Amino acid sequence: MASDPYLLSEVLAIANIHPFYVPKIKYPPDEETVKAVQEQVKRDAKKVNLSSQSLLQKHNLSMDLIAEICENGGASVLCGETFMYGFIVPILGFMIKDRLHIDPSQTQKLTSNVLAFHGAISVISGPVIGHFADKVESQRTSLLISMLGCIIGTLMVASAHYVTVLFTGRFLQSIAESTVWIVGLTTVTGIVPENQLGTVMGVMMSFINTGMLTGPIASGFLLERAGYWEMWSVPLVVLTLNIIACLIMVEPTSKQSCEPEAMGEAECLLANRVDPQSSPSPPNFWKLMLCDSRVLTVWLVGIASTTVSTSFHATLPLHVQEVFGWGPSMTGLLFSCFSLPTLFVGPLAGWVRDTIGAKLPATASLAVQAGLLGLAGVAGNDQFSWARRQGAGPALYIVSLLAIGALRPFMSAIGPAELSTIVKEYQARTPGNFGPQGGLSRVFSMVDVSASFGMMIGPIIGGVLKETIGYTYMSCAFGM
Repeated sequence: MASDPYLLSEVLAIANIHPFYVPKIKYPPDEETVKAVQEQVKRDAKKVNLSSQSLLQKHNLSMDLIAEICENGGASVLCGETFMYGFIVPILGFMIKDRLHIDPSQTQKLTSNVLAFHGAISVISGPVIGHFADKVESQRTSLLISMLGCIIGTLMVASAHYVTVLFTGRFLQSIAESTVWIVGLTTVTGIVPENQLGTVMGVMMSFINTGMLTGPIASGFLLERAGYWEMWSVPLVVLTLNIIACLIMVEPTSKQSCEPEAMGEAECLLANRVDPQSSPSPPNFWKLMLCDSRVLTVWLVGIASTTVSTSFHATLPLHVQEVFGWGPSMTGLLFSCFSLPTLFVGPLAGWVRDTIGAKLPATASLAVQAGLLGLAGVAGNDQFSWARRQGAGPALYIVSLLAIGALRPFMSAIGPAELSTIVKEYQARTPGNFGPQGGLSRVFSMVDVSASFGMMIGPIIGGVLKETIGYTYMSCAFGM
């Protein structure tokens, strides 16, 4: 009786795993016996993987993993890019009035438009960047090109005397920052075990908010104490350091590569032997993601969170100048109230997500933030005797911002972690369907699009509401 060549090749694959399994197959091999042994091999491999996973779960985020995140450069690059975004916010009003010589009555409108333009470009470019990032093997190349583009855009923004030059520079910065955001998160997520993803994203949010914290403080302080061009030397140095970080970064191996340490040797060898006739056509990534209710929920929460945050970016500088008489340096310190608590709360929020899930912490965070937004709007309003600008108003405003900043990580950290978990689930069910590099870059482009859409509409909505109904009612509206 002639044996089937395909079944013989399967037996050879099993023999390569361990000779122990070969005596279990009678000769000539039949399909039922071969499949039964293959299932046993997979079960044995899964036991090994489960024991390794339980060992990982006994240890929280190890110092080795933290060191690897820092070594691959993704965290430092993301920190630098958020530094760049926050850097321009306190000084934008000065640039519009003193360098572009625009009518002061148009300052709020143009400030909102400049910030919204950044978000609009990111919304359009994000999916395109994610699509090609999943096809490019070298993440270092993508990051280096984006850094060079960001340097050119920063020089254009700094030297702008015309509105068109300012917007062109912001265009280049937006493309570059979207690329760094997508590729940087993909780089870090590629080395993180699933059971520690929330904690790692919390740590990443600490890095990201370090940039958001130091950017406004540095620009506001240096503008008043050092000078305009001395101030702009700082972001150029930061971008140069980012390029150095990209050059020395250690790139993770391909996400879809078959590594014995990740899958187990048995499962790895069998996974590479797929019958072509039984392989279904790969699903459309975007259709699969956008039809998943979990993805849509994370997307909408991300848009709402970023809309509220960026509305403050557009309205806070002028509001505190008009109500409290605070200048750029104090404005920069106020922006730190949003970011400083995140440095400490971010890892805790990620650990809570890994322990009890994301739904309860995110819901509680949203409910409390709604009340705090209304409180921030009331602070400094002389219609309320307990919150007047000459009384408790300034302290009340600062405390409200600090509390909002402490609660934000319970929302901001869940988006990347949840979407990463979802796409990894799909990849585990149908390995290779999202391409050789996986779908993480595309899923993080969805995070970038939701954040960028909020960045686009937040300044516009905030600016319009502030000018039409006032800052107090604007804050209450966002709280609702």
